[in-house]
Amino acid sequence: ELLKILKERSMLYDIARLKNHYVICNHNEFTIQLTRQFRDNHIPFVVVDPAEDIEEIAKKYSYPYFVQEEPHTEVALAKAHLSSAKGIITLSRNIADNIAVIASARLHEKEIKRRRPYFILTNANTLSDIEKLKKLGADSVVSPTKLMAQRMSAISQRPEMENILEQFLYKKDTPLDIEEIKVPSFSWMLYKKLGEINLPRYVKVNVVGIRDDKENFIPMPNDETIVTLGAKLMLIGSSESIRYAKKLARKKYPPQE
Repeated sequence: ELLKILKERSMLYDIARLKNHYVICNHNEFTIQLTRQFRDNHIPFVVVDPAEDIEEIAKKYSYPYFVQEEPHTEVALAKAHLSSAKGIITLSRNIADNIAVIASARLHEKEIKRRRPYFILTNANTLSDIEKLKKLGADSVVSPTKLMAQRMSAISQRPEMENILEQFLYKKDTPLDIEEIKVPSFSWMLYKKLGEINLPRYVKVNVVGIRDDKENFIPMPNDETIVTLGAKLMLIGSSESIRYAKKLARKKYPPQE
């Protein structure tokens, strides 16, 4: 028992030194895959789970930091050093658990008078649950079934995209990034077809998706797709290229070639 206390104290000391890390709640298959990506990309994280064997789980799946507590409790948030974290990710299959974590995180945020809100990511399976979690304070809600369907749709329409996705999104130390950029109401891109805009002519990025103002997402849009008011373009490219693409989108007139 004394050894366990000393181990926990040492772990908490290490966690207290973290900054801009992610607190990941609940151990499951999603957590295993996510933490693998985080390790490959050198993103610090702490896993919080009440399981008695969390230490063995952490060793098996290479979790460098873990906390054995119910994720929604104040004790868990304190031990995971949420005050210095970038965000919190709750991946329970039970929506009630995710709701509890979101509520606790937003309350903690107010109590410490945090200037920048936490980024909260969670998962859900149904459209009604996705809407509910967003209303309760989640910034992003991922639906595994929806993501799989979108990816299969993209690959079935353009099979070569599978290699692009594997190479650019999932490989370690890729120099490329993926990001959504909003097209302002005054942009020269508005109401034009993607083929007319032809972003790759000006900057080394690829448009791999477009989201309208009603959150409808079109994966791998073709050149005939029109950029409507409130649209967001999902781009793949280097961080520098995406930053330049944002500047282009904010211009009233197309750039001179």
